[in-house]
Amino acid sequence: MNKKIKIYAGIVLFISSGFAATHIPPEEPGWKNLKVIPKSTDDEQMERLMHQYTKQLGVTCSYCHPDTKPGILPVTVDFAIDELPEKGIARKMMIMTDKINKKYFKFKNRYDFENLNNRSIVTCNTCHRGLPKPNNMQLFNTE
Repeated sequence: MNKKIKIYAGIVLFISSGFAATHIPPEEPGWKNLKVIPKSTDDEQMERLMHQYTKQLGVTCSYCHPDTKPGILPVTVDFAIDELPEKGIARKMMIMTDKINKKYFKFKNRYDFENLNNRSIVTCNTCHRGLPKPNNMQLFNTE
C-alpha cells in the first residue's frame, strides 16, 4: 500500500512539474515605442490605422519606418526605430490634428474603430489628399 502511494505521488509530482514548466508567461504589449497612439491598441486596430495613414498620404510603411539593420534576416520594416525624420513629423501632425479636433470639434481621438470611421473631423487627408507633402494649390482649389 505504501508503495502505491509513493508511485501515485511521483506521477502527480511529475505531471504537475510538467505543467509548471510549460506555464506561458503573461503576454507583453506587442507594440514598442508608441508615443501618440495608445499602447493598448490591438493588431487589427493598428493595421487599419496605418493603412488609413498610408492611403491618405500616398506612401508605404517604409516612408516612416526603416528596414531592419543589415545582417538581420529576414529583412522587414522595423516599426520601433525612430531613425527616419518622417516618423517624428507624423507624430507631430497626429498631435496637431488631435488638438484641432478637440478644440474646434470637441472630438477626442482614441485611435479605435469608431474613430477610424468618423468622417466629420480633421484627418491627414484634409490637407494631404493622397500626397506625402501637401500641395498648397490643391488645398485652395474650389472647382
